[in-house]
Amino acid sequence: MSDTPAVTDSAVAERLAALALLADKLRVPSHRLTAEQCMEAQDEVRAGLRRLYKDLTGTELPREGHGGHTVQSLGQAGRCRPVVLVRDRARTRV
Repeated sequence: MSDTPAVTDSAVAERLAALALLADKLRVPSHRLTAEQCMEAQDEVRAGLRRLYKDLTGTELPREGHGGHTVQSLGQAGRCRPVVLVRDRARTRV
């Protein structure tokens, strides 16, 4: 058997509602909110979702990697070029 206690549907619904309210309150930095406050709010939602997943499945949420690409490899492959660089190159050709 699993070491985690059984989670009822009503408990899951309550936790999801609380996380949805937190997500609804997320804002971008402004004159009232610093970037740090916004990042803390995002981290709180992220941590709550990870805890809920762990409680439901009994395992940690798998963390997705960045796909094995570095910024340099993407730039060399021609798939990722900053818009400013592309505009500057176009400007010098004209």
